[in-house]
Amino acid sequence: MAELMARTTQVPTLKKGQVVEGKIKKLTPQEILLDIGAKSDALVIEYDRQNLENLLALLKEGDTVSATVISPEAEEGFPVVSLRKTLDDRIFSQFESEFKENKVVSVQVTDSTRGGYFVESGHGLRGFLPNSQIMPEMRDQEGQLVGNLIDVKIIEFDRSRRRIIFSQKATVYVTDSQTLTKLTPKGSVVEGVVTTITPYGLYLTIQPNKDAKVEAFVHISELSHDRVEDISSLYKVGDTVKGQVKEIDIENRRVTVSVKDLSTDAFDTIKEEFPLETKVKGKVTDVKSRGVTLALKEGVSGFIPATKIPAGTTYAVDDTVDVEVSDYDMKRRLVIVSPVLKAKFVGYR
Repeated sequence: MAELMARTTQVPTLKKGQVVEGKIKKLTPQEILLDIGAKSDALVIEYDRQNLENLLALLKEGDTVSATVISPEAEEGFPVVSLRKTLDDRIFSQFESEFKENKVVSVQVTDSTRGGYFVESGHGLRGFLPNSQIMPEMRDQEGQLVGNLIDVKIIEFDRSRRRIIFSQKATVYVTDSQTLTKLTPKGSVVEGVVTTITPYGLYLTIQPNKDAKVEAFVHISELSHDRVEDISSLYKVGDTVKGQVKEIDIENRRVTVSVKDLSTDAFDTIKEEFPLETKVKGKVTDVKSRGVTLALKEGVSGFIPATKIPAGTTYAVDDTVDVEVSDYDMKRRLVIVSPVLKAKFVGYR
């Protein structure tokens, strides 16, 4: 009798919200029981189907877990507890391990939003996939990724804020800024293969060594010293392009490259080649109300402002015009010229 009373006095008094430890005695889709040292086993309540599946997948009978008391004693006389905190800890620990080990994981794209997509793991945990971390060839398929199962890596993990950032690009390319700096330092000359052509630039794949690939981006303004109107007329997918690394793009986890920095700018010596008052010939390439554009030589354009065109004079594309250099527009990369008058002006005596 004394022994029974001694055992009874050791039974803990439970309070709602209290965190207790226990051992899993039964683990089935119909019932999960936990031995927490109370008068009877505690019943684990979980109404969410995804959470229940996670519990069954991540736990096993005999595991010691932490539980939160929902009800110290239900009408049937047993305690009711929740394993949500344990479940969260297990799932986040798994993701933390996958993050540290740089593992590839599969997620389902659930929603598109400004700047990217929400994705969900098999455990029901949501994270964010930025547009910049989608493979280049898929970035213009807005909304079409929703519902797809894709392979990604975790590139940012903050357990305290429950923040997980995924990257599809990281399954192919190096995305760590320190490694990018080491493999493709600023100023280095690199060679890459064109993977995607967009109206605003080229995406390249650079392979600094046999084990690493780096994504590079060449903005349209960095392709040539001259104005580029149509990138697809100059490049095609599969072309090899050489350029110089301008910077490590930490936000987009890639490098930016300039093609034009490796070539000489014909406009650098334009004042020496076309001194003021020099008379030259040019072929008309464009006629607009504000003036006429001419080709003076390969890569060098001249411009006759409308105010310099004599009254009654008209020009057509492919006309050859005698002009005189009068100024330079360095910003627009134009040699400003005036038509050479064919007859001398005779004034009043």
